[in-house]
Parts: sequence; structure tokens; C-alpha cells
Amino acid sequence: MTKSAVKEAPLREGALWPALREYWHAVAWSEEVTEDKIFSFTLLDEDIVVCRPGGKLTAFSDLCIHRGTPISLGTIEGDKVVCCYHGWEYNAEGKCTRIPSLPSEHPIPKKARLETYQARDRYGLVWVCMSDTPRAPIPECPLFEDPDYQGVFRNRWIWKASAARSTENFFDQGHFAFVHDGILGSRDKPEVSDATIERDGEALNFWVDVPADKTHAVPYVRNYRVFRPFTIYQKKEVPHGGIESYMNICTPNSADRTTRFMMIVRNFNPEEGEAKSIENFSNLVTEQDQVIVERQRPEELPLDLSEELHLKGPDGIAIAYRRFLKELGVES
Repeated sequence: MTKSAVKEAPLREGALWPALREYWHAVAWSEEVTEDKIFSFTLLDEDIVVCRPGGKLTAFSDLCIHRGTPISLGTIEGDKVVCCYHGWEYNAEGKCTRIPSLPSEHPIPKKARLETYQARDRYGLVWVCMSDTPRAPIPECPLFEDPDYQGVFRNRWIWKASAARSTENFFDQGHFAFVHDGILGSRDKPEVSDATIERDGEALNFWVDVPADKTHAVPYVRNYRVFRPFTIYQKKEVPHGGIESYMNICTPNSADRTTRFMMIVRNFNPEEGEAKSIENFSNLVTEQDQVIVERQRPEELPLDLSEELHLKGPDGIAIAYRRFLKELGVES
């Protein structure tokens, strides 16, 4: 078979993984990572831990350099992380400071250290970047740091799906009338308004006019800002000047497993009993989406636009997003 006759595999989400190490990913709620607890997480198929030895937030590969024991089985003692197997002690920079089986005067090998990653607290979440040189900062979602806005919901789910498939689902307008009929849309009005899409560096901005229907008494606007790769910051303008804002983050654990974080804030107070209603509503919508997304094939989001059929109007946002991600897969 000649070289020209060999068909190249279509470009899919998996091609992005080397570049994804250079972005910030949410891994835990901030309060889950305490000064006396080691929190373990799988990010891009690598087991990591986040912890606060001596109060300093840090992230390590979940692997002791000595005998490959998970650091997550160890303990935090003061400002040190202690391996459970042979008691090796590491400081917040990952450097081994004590090996109990050696005399105190014996030098500690320079190689005796944990692989460290950058870690930051923001929006009540712990974020990790697996590169010393991030391509972009943690996404800017200012309403989640605005004292005039209060949190009304947050949750975390595990989906057996890829992060890009899960992200695209959140802003796909066409499925609202069918998957969420009577909740977010209506089968009586399945048409999708054209979205105005603008590129802004590491983000895509777009907004969609939503007409009144049986689920919304008055028309409103959905504003989206999608940060590459998997963070969505959405604002919903409601009557009388109220604004409700969503942050949806899909963190890639593996090719077919995603942790999805979602938070909602408002600049107006929920009515009595509404908080529980928001919780039930958000969980129901998520469950309806999960059934669909976990069964999409191929599991990885196709970045080659010829692999799936697209409609210029209704699928305009998805087309822009896939092209946006594809840039990462073709860069050197």
C-alpha cells in the first residue's frame, strides 16, 4: 500500500492532551483540602494529590520516588508530607528532608523529591496546572468574586464521558427543546436563534436571544464566555435588572471520565423555598444531559468537522468551539 493510500486517523480530542497539561484545571472544593488531609484526584490520566503542609497549598504527583507508594496513603505532619511506607518526609516544595532509615548526618540524595505542580485557590476551588508555564491564567469569572452576588447552588458530578463532549453539551442550544422540554425549552418552538460569536484570545464570546415560550414568560438573553479548554462562564439577564451567573467546569480525569463542577450566583435573593427548587432543577437538567452525553459516539469529540454533520445556523457555536480546540491539537 502506498503512503498516499493510507488514510489518516481523524483528529479528535485525545490529540489535545499534551497541550492540556499547560492549562489550569479545577480538582477540588477549597475546603476539601485542609492542613491535615491529603486530597487525591486523577487529572489527564495521572494521579495527583493536593494538600496544605504548613498551610501552603501545593500539588504533587501521587507517587513516592522511593518505592512508588501513593503519597495519598500518607499523612501530613506539620509542614511535612510523610510517606506511609518508609516514613520519608517531604516539604511543600517536594524536597525530601528526612529519611528515617538513614543516620541524621547522612546526606539525602538530590533525586529524593516529589514531582510538584502549580496549585491555586480561586472561586472556592483548587486549581492545578501540570506545567511551569501555563498557556493562560485561571479563567476570569468576576461575578463569582463580586460581594453583591451570592451563591445559590453548587455541585459536582462524575460523567463517563470526555471533557470536550461534556462542555459542548452545556452550550448546545438545539437540545433544550427535546432533552429539557418544559424546563429549558419547548418542542413547540424548537428553532434556535443565530448566535453572535466573537473570539477573544483564549475565550469565545457569544450570546443567544431566547424568545418567550411556555417555560419563560418573557424573552431574555443568554451570554456565554467559553474559556479554552473546558470552562464556561454564563450570564442570564432576567427581568428587573437581575443577573444569574453560571460557572461550568469540566475537568478531564481520563479520556472517558470527567468531573463536572457547577456553581450559580445571583445579585438578587432567592424567594422562600427557592434554593431547594434550584438544586432540584439543576440536578434534574444534569441527569437528563448525562444520559445523552455518556452515550455519544465517538466518545472523544471529533475536531475534524467532516466527521459529523453540522448545520450552519444551529451548530454555529459547536463549529466555532471545535475549531478553537483544534488549534491546540495542531500546534508544535
